Amino acid sequence: MVDLAYDHFGITRKVTEAETNMPKNWLSFMNSDTNLNYMEKFGVVAIIQALQSYGGPTKSALVKEKAAEYPYFTNLDREKKSNSNGKSQLDFRLQWAMSHLKKAGLLYSPEWGVWALTQVGEDIDINNFDVWDEVYSISTPIFQKKSLNNQKKKGEILSSASINMVNLDEDIVEETDDSELWRDKLLQLLSEMNPYKFEELIVNLMRKIGIKMDTTSKTGDSGIDGIGYLRTPELMTYKIVLQTKRFTKGPVTGPDISNFAGTISGHNADRGIFVTTSTYTNDAVSRSRQGSNLITLVDGDELVDLLFEHRMGISEKTVVVINEKMFPKD
Repeated sequence: MVDLAYDHFGITRKVTEAETNMPKNWLSFMNSDTNLNYMEKFGVVAIIQALQSYGGPTKSALVKEKAAEYPYFTNLDREKKSNSNGKSQLDFRLQWAMSHLKKAGLLYSPEWGVWALTQVGEDIDINNFDVWDEVYSISTPIFQKKSLNNQKKKGEILSSASINMVNLDEDIVEETDDSELWRDKLLQLLSEMNPYKFEELIVNLMRKIGIKMDTTSKTGDSGIDGIGYLRTPELMTYKIVLQTKRFTKGPVTGPDISNFAGTISGHNADRGIFVTTSTYTNDAVSRSRQGSNLITLVDGDELVDLLFEHRMGISEKTVVVINEKMFPKD
């Protein structure tokens, strides 16, 4: 993390119990000197700056990509992965920052996977911005109230019927309005899919994208899950081979990509597409760009974006928002 010898944006400010009804574990995190705490707070600032620079509604992945470029974060911050799932710690903290900004009324999602600043967010002077006063002091009570309401709802349902607690927890998570939670749920479902059904899903996705692809036989395919042809508007045709990896732990490594590159040559293909529910090591990314047969890498987050974009197993519900100012009591 960058040098914190100064108190810019109120990043190092300590919050007292009298200032908020925040749960003790939240208060402890807010006042901690951990890298994750500072990463999230700087993330709040970076998300605002990123969206201000884009000037309008922008896909979540692009917002976080832009935010990560700001000098609030070091290269080590950008490269640090979670030990549990191999995903970027910075990406996770930026996601939480976006949720707090939404609760604070500075950010909204006009559609799934897209974010924009509200008028209040657009008007923020980042040079006179305080993360506690303008974000966390507003968002944390809302998170706390929602948590208490969910607990109450859970208790009411349990008192009226015999329900499996695990399924109940899933239902409550799905009802939350944090537009990023569905992504984690979908990634979990993808990781738990029948491996053959997963291959079939990705092949069908390739077809929707515009690649005329067929699945390969389950034996003697050298690890290839699909072979197809892409015809461009310029009347050029490319032979494409597909490989999928439904990883549950750890990223795809460089040797995995090198092995796939050899398979591409063996099939006399022009391009390769590698799709995983996980992530890729830096070495894997580097090897995908070497040689004449370039490989397109699709990680779990991009896979979720593609499934949403092509509406494969995902539907969007309209949320009705009432402007209470239009209906004054006085």
